[in-house]
Amino acid sequence: MLIFEEIMDYYDKETTHKSKKRDQDCLNRLKPFFTNKSILDLTRADIREYANYRLSHGVANATVNRELRYFSAAINFYRLEHMLDFVNPTAGISLVQPDPIIRYITPREARSLYRASTEFARSPHLPSFIVLALNTGCRKTELYTLEWSRVDFSSRLITLGSEHTKASKRRFVPMNDRVIDALNGLKYWNRRNRPNSPYVFTGKNNNHIVTLTKGFRGACKRAGIDNFRIHDMRHTFASWLVQSGESLYVVKDLLGHSSISVTERYAHLSNEPLQKAVHKLPTF
Repeated sequence: MLIFEEIMDYYDKETTHKSKKRDQDCLNRLKPFFTNKSILDLTRADIREYANYRLSHGVANATVNRELRYFSAAINFYRLEHMLDFVNPTAGISLVQPDPIIRYITPREARSLYRASTEFARSPHLPSFIVLALNTGCRKTELYTLEWSRVDFSSRLITLGSEHTKASKRRFVPMNDRVIDALNGLKYWNRRNRPNSPYVFTGKNNNHIVTLTKGFRGACKRAGIDNFRIHDMRHTFASWLVQSGESLYVVKDLLGHSSISVTERYAHLSNEPLQKAVHKLPTF
């Protein structure tokens, strides 16, 4: 009898993911519904019942899909590892998700946010973080854990190893003048306050900072910017590039997306090529 716990425990022990916390959250949601149940006895109707149960509690379609993908991955992994032949009951079940809303700010709002971040600041961390996020498109964790050894001022590149990126692929991030200035400011501050830390954004005990969320929210409030998260600075970086006419493929590489389909969410921000294209049509 192949029960739910056996498969999930095996998957958890035998695999390593950067999204362990998210996986644990998914598992905690699945447990009450599937604990002690045989995977071989589960039907697609059971899976849809779970999805409807979650939806009835106000959970978004995307969240349910994430939980089902995790469940499906665990089943497929166990089946492959043990060379078992049975149907995965979650296969092909996915809820329709609305088009994602891309939240980004204007350059004018970005200037207001930067100025607001300098108010009451005891260190250059938050203002510099905002500069780097808006000018590199890096994820917050990529910046939080950035080490000086991976910052090359001569080549103007930041190196993100496979262990640092979500896609587990090495990426080189170019630095513009604004980023260089911010990093030089941080280097000066670190030299005076955290001389033994290897991290760009150094917190207590010479470790890297864990979060800047509270300060960021305060800066947004002072700047009059609503409904804007730290991750939305990554969206802003991509949106600005696309609006300037940059190729989606260049934006893909800068963001480190694994597929161009992910980057295509920004395609609607660049309508000029489409307008030019239709004007090339012959008249009749």
